[in-house]
Amino acid sequence: MFRPCFVLPRHSIHCVLHPPLPPCINRDSRDSSRGDRVRSASCLSVAQSLSGGSEPGGRKKMDAEQESRWAAAQAIGVGEDLVPAALRHLEFLAAVDRRRWLYEGPLLHRAIRRYKACWLPLLAKHNEAAVADEPLVVPLDCEWIWHCHRLNPTRYIKDCKRLYGRMLDSKNVRSSIHAKSKDQSEKVWTELYPGEPFELEYTSPSDDSVYVDDGTAGGISYDLISAVKRQSTFVYQVGTPNMHDRRFLEDALARYKGFLYLIKMNQEKGMNLFRVPTYDVDLMWHTHQLNSVAYCNDMLCLLGKVLEHDDTDDDRAEGKKLDTGFSGTTEQFENSFGVRYWKAGAMYRGSLPSPVTSIPQIFSTSEDDSVSGADKAEKHLTILETTVVELHLQIVDIKNLPSSIPEKSVYVWFTKTKPDAFIRDGGRLDISTKTGKSIGAGFQCEPTGDLILTVMIDQAYFGASSSSKKPEPLGKVSISVEELTQHDSKLSFERWFELKTCGAYAGSPPVSLRVAASCTVPRQAPHVLGMVNVKPCSLKACILPHSIKDQNMSSWTRFVYDCGTELIRLQIREHKAKSGMALTRELVGVTKSSKQPLQLAEFTENKWSFNNSNSSITLDLKPSKDGCINELKYDNKLIKLYKGRRLAYELKCCSQHTDDTAAVTAVKFSAEHPYGKAVALVDTESEFISVDEDWFLLPWIAISFLFLNSIGKDGAKLIEGAMAQKAETVEPDTTVVSQTVKGGAAGATAGSAQCGACGTAGCGDMVMASDKAGHASYGSSVTASDKVADSKCGGCGSGCGGGCGVSVVTMSYKNGHASCGIVAGGENGHVESAGCGSGCGGSCGGNMVIESSKEGNTESGGCGSGCGGGGCGSMAIEGSKAGIAKSSGCGSGCGGGCSGMVVEGSKNGHAKSGGCGSGCGGGCGGMLIEHSKTSCTKSSGCGSGCDGGCGSMVMEGSKMSHAKSGGCGSGCGAGCGAC
Repeated sequence: MFRPCFVLPRHSIHCVLHPPLPPCINRDSRDSSRGDRVRSASCLSVAQSLSGGSEPGGRKKMDAEQESRWAAAQAIGVGEDLVPAALRHLEFLAAVDRRRWLYEGPLLHRAIRRYKACWLPLLAKHNEAAVADEPLVVPLDCEWIWHCHRLNPTRYIKDCKRLYGRMLDSKNVRSSIHAKSKDQSEKVWTELYPGEPFELEYTSPSDDSVYVDDGTAGGISYDLISAVKRQSTFVYQVGTPNMHDRRFLEDALARYKGFLYLIKMNQEKGMNLFRVPTYDVDLMWHTHQLNSVAYCNDMLCLLGKVLEHDDTDDDRAEGKKLDTGFSGTTEQFENSFGVRYWKAGAMYRGSLPSPVTSIPQIFSTSEDDSVSGADKAEKHLTILETTVVELHLQIVDIKNLPSSIPEKSVYVWFTKTKPDAFIRDGGRLDISTKTGKSIGAGFQCEPTGDLILTVMIDQAYFGASSSSKKPEPLGKVSISVEELTQHDSKLSFERWFELKTCGAYAGSPPVSLRVAASCTVPRQAPHVLGMVNVKPCSLKACILPHSIKDQNMSSWTRFVYDCGTELIRLQIREHKAKSGMALTRELVGVTKSSKQPLQLAEFTENKWSFNNSNSSITLDLKPSKDGCINELKYDNKLIKLYKGRRLAYELKCCSQHTDDTAAVTAVKFSAEHPYGKAVALVDTESEFISVDEDWFLLPWIAISFLFLNSIGKDGAKLIEGAMAQKAETVEPDTTVVSQTVKGGAAGATAGSAQCGACGTAGCGDMVMASDKAGHASYGSSVTASDKVADSKCGGCGSGCGGGCGVSVVTMSYKNGHASCGIVAGGENGHVESAGCGSGCGGSCGGNMVIESSKEGNTESGGCGSGCGGGGCGSMAIEGSKAGIAKSSGCGSGCGGGCSGMVVEGSKNGHAKSGGCGSGCGGGCGGMLIEHSKTSCTKSSGCGSGCDGGCGSMVMEGSKMSHAKSGGCGSGCGAGCGAC
């Protein structure tokens, strides 16, 4: 499967050069010499590009010029060590984000009044003569307003000079979150402002009088409220683990200096260009400005003027000033330095998720990730840990191609050597210098194995007679992902690689490929598990039709990893009532290592109470004022359950996933997250769960199971989903099936339209429209793809979660090769449907391929491993009338509901149905309703461990040739009587 990670990177910064201000700082000789050295550096024309000079000698000259510029940029002096300063900056932003009442409302207005009337006068006294023996500590609310004021350096300097005759410095001042002691500062504050608290808290009144110092409060004309609003969104953009990594920040500092060098180049050429930083660069820029004296000093040395930070432009629409400014910055940066401007972890993350509450939960101490529930059961869990990185890959250039090969005929196909939970088949990348576009692929993968880059030759460029031939490989190169992501790496590189040529070109001169790659800091991936409902087999199940089997047979729900490995299976058991006692019910679980079922919860007093815990799930899920339907209390933290996809799980860009009523999000509240952090999701329609934190894995498995299986007061399911509506599958025993079957989709970003909001659990219209003569290859949906060349769509990512069977491709092409999720394929080409990613669960099967191809090949990859069944029927409604129809069905652990895998296969060709993967569980009746009338019919039925329910495997086989039915795999068990 293939998960695109990045959205169009745009930011709202405009670089403006202002005339020199009146003298405010004495520049020392070190700064002056540094500025003179930079000004004397060579400033070459930005019209030169990487593709300039087709001869190797010309390219070497260009590389030398770019290296010279980069060296000159790194010589730019900065009056503060920005890497540790940026880390302190991020810590401060996180502290403010835990106090969001400072973003808007009456307490923000009071904080602004305190800043103007109290802090600035105190700071002015402190700048003249220290008011304390130790560094002066600034109250956090005042520091936040001061922070926003300083991020407009020209306005800050002017306001300070108007009020105090000089710029107020942050020297000998400490943040309240870093200060060792606040005692002396609080004492000074109290003496100057008796009755005014040193720190402003959420519970503080908003209308208390604030001391006003001789009109100071009215002497600032800058709109601080608007400035605060803009900076509150910046907190979200830089609030990632990458920004806290010193390697990432050191590279950000180098890129920031490169950004300043572009400003200097443009100024010396008399060009007033709109330059837009990426977020890593902008973090360094903000951090630099917070030391007002150093920033003013450095800019005067470098530019002779103060560089303004204008963040008022936030229109990110295509073709607007911000969009074109970023494109221009990217081009100039890459042409000037020969390094990529795009960088994994540095791009726009999308808009802020909608909050679940505006009222913080107050906790006195930090949370403890241990939980007291079901400790015995947790010991038997074999949790699979998966690490993930976001990787940005770009093929920059190629050289020494054989003269017989047109440059525009080559492209690169990338794959991975080791099995990966996030990427299966790889994707296509064009070569930037040949297309004239700086385009790369952004995706998630495990930080293991190697990337294999194969240069392919498109035979279509050699004439019409060769258009039907497959692309031919020229050579390949291997790049270690582990080396890119290990602890001592820089998390990025850009260099030439020599291809190992193959085939007819094995004896040709070596061909070189310039590759740029960057990645984020490795992190633990969420646990994504599919839910598969199974029944134990019995003689009754084998003899009776499925429709009249005993509905009271106890069923199990398996929780299965993406790779097909089962973690645990759960069941609700009822104990017959003794005289005078009510019927008792308990939730039990079985793992591969547990010999006996383990009790997880018990039903008492109209609620499910979890073992060794104060937490419970009530059967009366009525939303509270903030939409919460249930609360789970733990030590120093609170879990609230909300219907729908919330916070990090919110789908902000998907037209196909707007209906999320079948989803429930678990939001954790703690001292670190007083406004909530999404930690788990269950989609009852698609029957999968996603859990971000290990301690909550077993509790969420139990809760998700109860949502799907418990009956409320009104007789309905607590949360309606597909599992409540579909037939159960059948299983012979409680053997835990573990088989690796990769599912999902392949693709790569090959256009500028990107969406980063859809990771686990869903993707939408990723590419709105691709090139009509180019190649669209993406990890998700394509609304309109090309009519001439290749179009590929990998469906949704792992654990997609629903609604993916609806018109993912409304129009593919007619003469090329389409590989996509679905709806109308090509009439003369080859159509593939990779379906949804592993762990999809359901809702994908309905009409996975409505009508595929009438003259070519039809393939339907169905759902990924651990699909879970439910809606996988009719994987191919009508396959191919003149060619080959194939349906691989669902991945391992499907779970059932796979009837009608190929409703009508092929009337003149060869039809195959792969059925379900291993551990299907049954319910696969009607695998082929009508298969082939003139040729060969085959049905492999279900995978091993099917165990029954597979009657009517081929209802009508072949009328003119021979029919074969493989039935079920080994260990089927029963129920296959009509095979």
